[in-house]
Amino acid sequence: MSTINGQVTDLSANFIPEIWLDYLYELTTETNAFLNSGIIKNDATMGPMLLQRGYYATRPHVQHIDTNLNSQKWDNKHDITVNALDSFTDNQVKIYEAQAFGNSDFDDLITGAKTIDQITSQFATYWASIDEKRLMQVLKIAFMNETIKAAKSFHVGAEAEFKAEDFVKAMARMGDVSAGKPNAMAVNSATYNFMLSQNLIDFTQPSVGALPIGSYNGLAIVQDDQVPLTVDGKTIAYIFAPGSVDYSIATPANGVTVDRDNLKQGGIQAIAQKRVATIQVAGTSADLSVHSQPDTWKEAIDDGTEALFKPTNDVRNISVIEYGFTIDKDFVVPGVNTTGGSKTSTPKSANSVDSSTDGTKAK
Repeated sequence: MSTINGQVTDLSANFIPEIWLDYLYELTTETNAFLNSGIIKNDATMGPMLLQRGYYATRPHVQHIDTNLNSQKWDNKHDITVNALDSFTDNQVKIYEAQAFGNSDFDDLITGAKTIDQITSQFATYWASIDEKRLMQVLKIAFMNETIKAAKSFHVGAEAEFKAEDFVKAMARMGDVSAGKPNAMAVNSATYNFMLSQNLIDFTQPSVGALPIGSYNGLAIVQDDQVPLTVDGKTIAYIFAPGSVDYSIATPANGVTVDRDNLKQGGIQAIAQKRVATIQVAGTSADLSVHSQPDTWKEAIDDGTEALFKPTNDVRNISVIEYGFTIDKDFVVPGVNTTGGSKTSTPKSANSVDSSTDGTKAK
């Protein structure tokens, strides 16, 4: 019985010409700039707990002293009343996930392609792409909570053209909290170019020969085309502090394996990776009253239809703001910077099968 399921790479389906050049090994065009911007930080408390049993971890908190209490009068006629501290818990749900890619001995021999090298070199990029997409989903879902939306969101659903006054109003959502002050904003590249056309971006030259760094109102600008942008010019800026999203991953025992089946398809091999991960906005907790099945948490994040997170305690601890606005539609380029569809296309080989037909070869 075969031990490897699924479909391995089959490059031999291509026609074999008289002159066959070396394969070119493609890289994804996704930059994952938002993921690498400093918005995530390794969760020091969850990281060591990821490989312990269970689907989620519950963390206990001791509440801070109630600063709303008036001081008590001190004299020799009144007792001093003792006050208690409250406590609360928050939950982080673990995501268990895996992926595998494979190739065949025959395919490698007849094509000369180094498929297994391409798989090995691109696995880290694959997981970074998964993390970037999940980061975008987690941010979207966090702002579905009405308390978080009211405190940390501005003009999303009532977008008007980007202007400085509205940006300042959005920044007001941080309050006077000294820790976790925003130092960057993530925008779609269309927004960046719109702001550039309006002379809104300041540039700093960090050193001779280095690329200038763009900023707006003192915030470094991160361009990432996975930041939502619709074809009618509606978009979002995520204004954030360093480490405002908690993130942790761990590789379990047998988390990276190479498997072989010497009989199936003339000999195939597969590289499989497994991991456990958590990701959520710092200052939020998994809301198990909204979605009570932690074993389907991954699917719930992918769906993005439920308010899966709630404030852990004080909403002022959340250091991400979303500002919704519109830009000139001339900066919107479908297939390049819009979201909701693939920005890349894969050309078919001359003899590839068109899945929309009855299985005949594409012409």
